Amino acid sequence: MKTEFYRVNTKDGLRLDGMLFEPEGAKAAVLHLPGRAGNFYANGFLDVMAKIYTDNGFALLSVNTRGHDHIADFRVGDTQEIKRIGQAFEIFEECVLDIGAWLDFLKNRGYEKIILQGHSQGAAKIVYFASRSERPEISAMVLMSPADASGLLRKYAPEKFANDLAQAKEMIDQGRGEELLPDKIRNWYYISAKTYVNEMGSKESDIFPIFDNGDFEKLKSIKIPALAFYGEKEDTLVYSAQKDLEIVASHLKNKKSKTLIIKGADHTYFGKEDEMARAIIDWLKNIVN
Repeated sequence: MKTEFYRVNTKDGLRLDGMLFEPEGAKAAVLHLPGRAGNFYANGFLDVMAKIYTDNGFALLSVNTRGHDHIADFRVGDTQEIKRIGQAFEIFEECVLDIGAWLDFLKNRGYEKIILQGHSQGAAKIVYFASRSERPEISAMVLMSPADASGLLRKYAPEKFANDLAQAKEMIDQGRGEELLPDKIRNWYYISAKTYVNEMGSKESDIFPIFDNGDFEKLKSIKIPALAFYGEKEDTLVYSAQKDLEIVASHLKNKKSKTLIIKGADHTYFGKEDEMARAIIDWLKNIVN
């Protein structure tokens, strides 16, 4: 296995980083997008995936997006200009620029078959991209713990959700959209007013409306095979791993799609990384020929 660090520039000039794990003679590549505030190296399951995927002939490209880490600075192209984005300031729809840049990178390396893989919010991003872009090299999708971000807030903290949304809209009206909301979301992360409204108050970014069993229009529009799964003990489930998965599964249109639950696993599959990665690769070997 050869491991190399790479950078790409998006069409709007942002420089993104990633790591490519590549076996000799690989004909297919998995493009992995991290979840909210994630990056291309932190999750422990990436180490396991890199070995299992490459042992089975698949390259793995683990990447940063403009939403990596809580707040991040990005160099714009080859200039000295810096843009501050990260999870706190990301605009969801701009994920198409990030994914497109990494797909072009893999295609230019000769990969004609590419699997989009996304964890948590990363799963929402790849569905959004695939629903908007006709890219014949995309052969399949892997949806790891697809999360209903706004549904979780509306179920477990409805009053706070309503107050935060109202406050964020007011801040935008006052020209303060770039400022952070004063309180943490889910006791974990700060977020700017404009990003909160973009992600929590917009149908466009509501990819997995599990709480409402709403219109999964973007997921339903995708015809390629998808593997969707949750850990049994995730803290990002709206109902339960079984019920959330049943709702998602009802909108997967390709007959080769599959769902599963990783017993005893949490949201990052800690201690279950090997089982999870082998389940993915076993499915992919039957899908990508």
